[in-house]
Amino acid sequence: MNRLRLAHCSDIHLDSSGHRQADRDTARDGFVAVLAAIRARAPDLMLFAGDLFDHNRARPETIEWAMAQLAALPFPVVMIPGNHDCMEPGAIFHRYDFNSLPNVRNLSAAEGEVAHLQELGVAVWGRGMVEHNAQNRPLADIPPRPAGVQWYLGLGHGMFVPEGEQTDRSSPMPEADMVASPFDYLALGHHHAALEIPTARGMAAFSGSPTDRIGRGASYIMVELAEGVTPVVEVLVL
Repeated sequence: MNRLRLAHCSDIHLDSSGHRQADRDTARDGFVAVLAAIRARAPDLMLFAGDLFDHNRARPETIEWAMAQLAALPFPVVMIPGNHDCMEPGAIFHRYDFNSLPNVRNLSAAEGEVAHLQELGVAVWGRGMVEHNAQNRPLADIPPRPAGVQWYLGLGHGMFVPEGEQTDRSSPMPEADMVASPFDYLALGHHHAALEIPTARGMAAFSGSPTDRIGRGASYIMVELAEGVTPVVEVLVL
């Protein structure tokens, strides 16, 4: 394929830790709304960059409902855990096998792993966050571009650190790591406001959150990739 259409979203926070039922309903409603909006745009693939759940104590009914929502999508989904639903002992993604869904690949290995979608000519790299701390480097040790793939995509979840700045915040992702990455597109999560970052090969972006209205509003991203052309990244507000 010399063209690829991607959807990118993150930070739904199902079963929000807010005490009001309205908080939980907002997360569910946002997830339903963003999936409907994405389906209408008929992507080849959806990337989900972490924090589907607000914590690892999410109710079984919520987890099973979320799995059903993903399984009903007519396109592949590649996802990673975030800091809220990280791969700590007893985590949701230890207890529930999202890879049992025919259209879903959950990249949860702490050392990172690559999903190959041969029908799309795509390889997607990501890693599972075990602990959200200052030593965690979500974009460290990215493997080189696999041979023979048309598109190389990445997933990351953490704190954006602009060029020349330092931070003691957890899970830092330096801009320099993004710029030097081998990806045609790097889908990022954790920041709830959308942000686009040009890279040496393509583009990196935070999609914002479909359940939070900071920045440009409740948002997700559509990306058009074409051979030899800078990716077209469109931030869409629900």
